[in-house]
Amino acid sequence: MDTTTRARTVAVEITDPDLDADVRAVLAALAMEPGDGPADVTVTDRDSAAGGGGAATSPGLGPARVVRVGADGDGAGGDDDDVIRLPSGTGDLVGALLAPVPARSGASVVVVGAVGGCGASTLAAALAVRAAPSHRTLLVETDPRGTGVDLILGTEDRPGLRIEDVRADLGGPDPDALWGAAPEVLPGLRVLARSRTGPADADPARVPDGGPGAVRAHRAGGGLAVSDRGGVDDRGPACGEADLVVVVTRADLQGAVAAGRVVRRSPGAVLVVRTGRGDPLHAADIAGSVGAGRWHVLPDLPGVRRATGAGELAEALRRGRSGGMRRLCALADTLVDEVVSRER
Repeated sequence: MDTTTRARTVAVEITDPDLDADVRAVLAALAMEPGDGPADVTVTDRDSAAGGGGAATSPGLGPARVVRVGADGDGAGGDDDDVIRLPSGTGDLVGALLAPVPARSGASVVVVGAVGGCGASTLAAALAVRAAPSHRTLLVETDPRGTGVDLILGTEDRPGLRIEDVRADLGGPDPDALWGAAPEVLPGLRVLARSRTGPADADPARVPDGGPGAVRAHRAGGGLAVSDRGGVDDRGPACGEADLVVVVTRADLQGAVAAGRVVRRSPGAVLVVRTGRGDPLHAADIAGSVGAGRWHVLPDLPGVRRATGAGELAEALRRGRSGGMRRLCALADTLVDEVVSRER
């Protein structure tokens, strides 16, 4: 099986303005656009980026190549010099950019709401927003009856692809075409939500569902896919393809029973217990009855509720300044670190 591919994304991290202009001219000639976030190849003039071996692991998922460049006349040079000198070494830079790179492997996180209204969509959105600076992240509304992950992010009016537009057959969509067509939330984050323009009496369960195909395609393209899965009933699919399953529930008897069903079908899932005043059960009781090896508590946070209701969650998470928002950011960061560590 071929484990290499041509570089799709190039990051430019150069401090010298003249050198930066030379590199960008080469990229323009090759019809390559420098992008934000993780990349297959990073071109830099910084000594520490290559780690002494000319290759490094990017903050994103999967391997990346680092190409070091410098200006003609800088440094001692020599046969052991791994720096491409520009402009005399333009041909060498072209070769480095066009050389195959190891295929990037992505990952997927599925967030499941054990019961309705427990905040699964909010947590899925938080995971995606917090992952975006270092991973090319696609947030997908894979809940067959979901109608709102883009609403809480404030992107419902942005043009672009919706779930109903994605072909789930024939192997799924092309990862780069999918990424380019999905509405952008923030640099490094795009969302694939369900359309709300269909007939009022349409049954969403009967709509051809391209969500799972989009998740598989984005993951195969080296990205991080976060699925807002909604609930999982006894007839629905399990989350076996996911690298990490997060089950969100309430601290009551109904939540404990429902979460137990999901965890039994997805061993190794992480449990998140949403708590509030007057809960009849403690979070530890829920975790014990469910049999979850790893669990977290997320209290009801008024600031998060306000941002979600106003469609301002993405910006609020990006800032992460208020106490309640910091709590949600910390949990999301912990879960992102966990799924990334599994891929290393």
